[in-house]
Amino acid sequence: MTTARRVTIKDTDNSKNIPVEIRSDMTLDEMEEVLTNVGTDLGLVISHVTTLGSKKYPGNRHWHFKQDLKSKGCLDVTYWPIGHLFWITIRNYEPEWVHRAGRDLALTLEKELAAD
Repeated sequence: MTTARRVTIKDTDNSKNIPVEIRSDMTLDEMEEVLTNVGTDLGLVISHVTTLGSKKYPGNRHWHFKQDLKSKGCLDVTYWPIGHLFWITIRNYEPEWVHRAGRDLALTLEKELAAD
């Protein structure tokens, strides 16, 4: 079993991260189901599912959201259940829809996944 060290997600010069408080008992598949449903409600589609570096975030899942599969821009969402972290990354250069969708997604998920 992998144990997590305390990690915080930091903004960079090129991106802003929005941490989202969630219940700590969600599996990756449960989170993906919620994200699919909430994304659909917000007019977003998942265009890609992958992972971030497994050394820093072992057992994570990372999603790319788009307005539609041909739209410019990408909203990044990451869930790391072992570290009890969920965050949305918005790169500074992304189109306005990404910034708006990131804020909307964070607010909606905080309501949907309120920590116990």
